Amino acid sequence: MQNVSIQKASELSPPLNSAVEQLLGRPIDAAEEVSIVAVPPHQVPPSENRAAVARKLEAFLNRRAEKIPDVSDQEIDAAVDEAVDHVRHSRG
Repeated sequence: MQNVSIQKASELSPPLNSAVEQLLGRPIDAAEEVSIVAVPPHQVPPSENRAAVARKLEAFLNRRAEKIPDVSDQEIDAAVDEAVDHVRHSRG
């Protein structure tokens, strides 16, 4: 069973594209990638902390992204594919 999905916005059906834009509160560009992660309930912090955790996670990811400006989208895609493949094949 899959918990993570990464799709190019250009490959989303119109209803999915609209749903993503509604969730994000902004239009998405066809060149963007959309990631969806399903997290079991026991891993979700209490609601009063969720906004703070989300802000910290976004700040962390933004700092990480700033460190790799010269990495191509193809290299990032290949690394993500490799990691996903590793996780899928290492679970018992």
